[in-house]
Amino acid sequence: MGDISTAAASAEEREPQPKDPRTIARKYQLDLCKRALEENIIVYLGTGCGKTHIAVLLIYELGHLIRKPRRDVCIFLAPTVPLVLQQATVIANSTNFRVQSYYGDGKNPRNHEDWETEMGESEVLVMTPQILLHSLRHCFIKMDSIALLIFDECHHAQAHKRHPYAQIMKHCFRNSTIMTW
Repeated sequence: MGDISTAAASAEEREPQPKDPRTIARKYQLDLCKRALEENIIVYLGTGCGKTHIAVLLIYELGHLIRKPRRDVCIFLAPTVPLVLQQATVIANSTNFRVQSYYGDGKNPRNHEDWETEMGESEVLVMTPQILLHSLRHCFIKMDSIALLIFDECHHAQAHKRHPYAQIMKHCFRNSTIMTW
């Protein structure tokens, strides 16, 4: 007779269990995620209060927009390489999405075809803002292929700054169609 725990472990290795970040979320995190589903928001909470988990919840809730074979992606911006690596790890450990990280190590996609491949294979792209800004300016990534854009440490996006966050926002505004009714 076979060992049940061994059989269960083998089944888990074959089929990864779905990860649901809602199971460990606090009520205020769920409330803020719900609000973010309705409108663009800025989450201002202290260190260690779970802002990243709110972003993970939002990615999870909007998963139907980025799950392959869809072409759209979620882009999560973090201003430093250590934060990119940290956030990519958290997202990968908390969800079943295909997560990749990009930063100034010289190993990033360099042309349209490379970015097409990356976006076709990945669902969540975690990167420094300079990588996204460069990719937008060279049309490697188009805003209409981004289903969800998250700015970690968004206070850098102030209009008077030359920070890449602010430049990304200016790029988005300049290249968007504004409709009034």
